[in-house]
Amino acid sequence: MAPANSSEIAERAVALASAGSGERDRDQARATLIEMAGDKAGPLEEARKLLVSRIRMRSDDFPATGGLSLLNATLSKLGWTDAVEWQPRVWRIPH
Repeated sequence: MAPANSSEIAERAVALASAGSGERDRDQARATLIEMAGDKAGPLEEARKLLVSRIRMRSDDFPATGGLSLLNATLSKLGWTDAVEWQPRVWRIPH
């Protein structure tokens, strides 16, 4: 299954956050979003940006706030990916 686009993921996150209230519902919602994103953090992060923009335009958009909270929890469950690999610095001390 191809990953859904970020706007579909954002709207689904809002719907799932509004529908469920228990821990099992939240776990199932996170699993659904991970599946929609194809097990990748990128589409979830893009959906997150869409909801942040939506909240910035209207700060009392509580459904978007719930969706954002669910996306943050989903990203936490999936794990963050960092494009930059840290390498220790080699110090050169003159002799």
